[in-house]
Amino acid sequence: MKTILRIFLACALFCAAGVRAQQTPPSGAALIAVSKESMTLAVYDFNSWLLAVYPVACGRALGNKEKPGDMKTPEGLFSVQQIQDARAWTHDFGDGKGEIRGAYGSHFIRLKTPGHRGIGIHGTHDPASIGTRATEGCIRLNNGDLLELVKKYVYVGMPVVILTSEADSAVPCRLPAAAKTGPRPTVQPK
Repeated sequence: MKTILRIFLACALFCAAGVRAQQTPPSGAALIAVSKESMTLAVYDFNSWLLAVYPVACGRALGNKEKPGDMKTPEGLFSVQQIQDARAWTHDFGDGKGEIRGAYGSHFIRLKTPGHRGIGIHGTHDPASIGTRATEGCIRLNNGDLLELVKKYVYVGMPVVILTSEADSAVPCRLPAAAKTGPRPTVQPK
């Protein structure tokens, strides 16, 4: 697992080098790494130094996100697409309590997750959920941690890697067989 993390971090930092000149905050933050194993969000700089770690909540269901509504957090290498003001946003969790104001905290850090919509990093109205599998697929932080993340570290284009956990890895992939094996190489005739 540590080898995989190092490879992901190296790839993400390499990708981040192109973004570095665009909007790097004074903190020198280069990468966000979310671990579904330890339920943490870590911020690294361009030298792979750890700048901050926050506890998180992630998707209720185990496994990698496959389709809308599956309650899974996607895994892989993504990027920050937008940082939105979410103070006035509401959400109905379908628990009979209706629309909850402040469900997302102060900000919604929208991730560019090809094949999936509406995935982001945001705050919560339920601090007790942090450290658990509680979300519909997003990464949830305590509101104070979210505010610090937005003010000090995050920027549009920032790479975000979401790493699987041992329990997530044990969930069988339900993708078609062709998607699991990937493209087949063809030999050019001589």
